[in-house]
Amino acid sequence: MTMKRARDFFYGTGNMTKKFAGEREELVVINDGEADLTFTAGKYTTWIVKPGEVFDERITEFESITITSTGSYRGYVRKDA
Repeated sequence: MTMKRARDFFYGTGNMTKKFAGEREELVVINDGEADLTFTAGKYTTWIVKPGEVFDERITEFESITITSTGSYRGYVRKDA
């Protein structure tokens, strides 16, 4: 089994689009705000992360993430070591 490492950290307040240097499959998004955060990873996958929640999943390959938020958040992707 290949070890995965945290890479491509991001954080912000408000809307953001982050492009990665290749396809990714593992994503962590932490909603530090007081309202729902919505994000789309890739073309077809959209999720809602409630305040205080952590999204930590392996998902369909994606090369970018678009976040819609009024509060603060942080996150990263994992990639093979």
